[in-house]
Amino acid sequence: MKVLLWKDTKKNIGILLEKGSLRYAVDFYTTGQELTEGYVTADGKNFVLKVKIGGISKYSASKDLVSKKKSDLKGIITIESAIDINPKPVSDFKIAGRAPKEIKEHVLAEVLQIEGEHLKNLVLNIPEPVKAIMDMASKMGFSLTLSVAQKIHSMRDQINDAQLKQLLQRIKEDIAVKGIDPYEAVGIIAAQSIGEPGTQMTMRTFHFAGVREMNVTLGLPRLIEIVDARRIPSTPSMTIHLRKGMEKDQSVVTKVIKELENTTLLDVAEIVTDVEAQTLTVEPVAERMKDRLVNFEDILSGLDTVKQVTLKADPAKQIVVVKPQQESFKKLYQVQEQLKILTIKGVPGIKRAIARADKETGEYILYTQGSNLKDVLQIEDIDPYRTYTNDIIEIANVLGIEAARDAVFMEAERTLQEQGLEVDKRHLMLVADMMSFTGSVRAVGRQGISGRKSSVLARAAFEITTKHLLRAGLLGEVDMLSGVAENIIVGQPITLGTGSVNLVYRGLQKN
Repeated sequence: MKVLLWKDTKKNIGILLEKGSLRYAVDFYTTGQELTEGYVTADGKNFVLKVKIGGISKYSASKDLVSKKKSDLKGIITIESAIDINPKPVSDFKIAGRAPKEIKEHVLAEVLQIEGEHLKNLVLNIPEPVKAIMDMASKMGFSLTLSVAQKIHSMRDQINDAQLKQLLQRIKEDIAVKGIDPYEAVGIIAAQSIGEPGTQMTMRTFHFAGVREMNVTLGLPRLIEIVDARRIPSTPSMTIHLRKGMEKDQSVVTKVIKELENTTLLDVAEIVTDVEAQTLTVEPVAERMKDRLVNFEDILSGLDTVKQVTLKADPAKQIVVVKPQQESFKKLYQVQEQLKILTIKGVPGIKRAIARADKETGEYILYTQGSNLKDVLQIEDIDPYRTYTNDIIEIANVLGIEAARDAVFMEAERTLQEQGLEVDKRHLMLVADMMSFTGSVRAVGRQGISGRKSSVLARAAFEITTKHLLRAGLLGEVDMLSGVAENIIVGQPITLGTGSVNLVYRGLQKN
């Protein structure tokens, strides 16, 4: 869907929001009668206003107009309504097939949306026979998940109606047996369930064969990273799948790797400093360039972005002489340091990318050292539905808290399974829920869940006892003794299991 994007002042955005419906004179004109929607930004990077467009025409003076500025007006946008929205980043739009970094004036763009057919298949397209099984379970007094209903449907030709009803009855009884009793200590049981196998975990690292610098942290250190909700994991990495029909195409794989790897000038060239001549000579190393799939033109285009320098390229010798416009030792040193970290090509944060072919399917899967989910999802040839990163905080920022909750569960389960340890999925789900139910990913330690309990005594029993008690005394906090730790501290029965019931004997009343 095509939309109109333009940059405006905060004052004008306020006027548009206040008036809602108006004819707005702007300093541009675009032939876009089919346009029905527009977004307005003040900083060029985040859109804060969404407008419904009734039409666009050439400028002609009129009393009912509201003007963007005083002069050089070229078009009139008929705005039917304007609403304030949560900041929508410029990367949510595509211009000429690519996500822009900034909007400086006005532009026509495509809104990035989930493909309608894919969404339909995910949510709405439940076959009628499967839906009938789910409805039948609902009438019997319990809910049946879609995956179980699909499994039963796959065996439908082997069982008759009476057997189906009997099977559903057995599932209902099984759910009742495996249900949790009221006031069950689920937290403690989950902690024991994960903590006991955790003592058997080793500290190990998975190493990609043939690539010295690529490895992934596994075992106990990885489990600690997950529950600590580390902002940056020790070995961030991504697993990238290509779009359908391209998974076995080696030329596409090479092209995507070339787009992914963040290559600096120092990775592919030597920088020779001539203090007397006040110049820096960039000498590309053919072997490094071949390894990084970089050519001489890529180096030239990267050097063109450096400001306040003069370039003199010699394609025959494959060298580039860089001379600062201001001649001084300080400036020469500054430009030298700038060139060392100059990005020639690739996605920021992705240091290395390799491809491995699946032995069974022959499909290429890409693995990266470093992670940048937001920018990688913009690459045209990758499959956004199967691309994954082990950076949980990044998943939360890009895809939302529900995706982060699933990532916590999947990463914890995978880490334990790699060590051959079995932990009930429900216990890991409970940890994932506790870490994410507030809307942001919280650590389990004193900076997150344990440090923000409502009970003063529970917080003090965990860590930094004096600080918690002193603060509670100064603020006059009251502890209702509703949890486990605080009741144990004061010597009372905990409010779980049999301790959750209070019996009062009133005695016999005398007549």
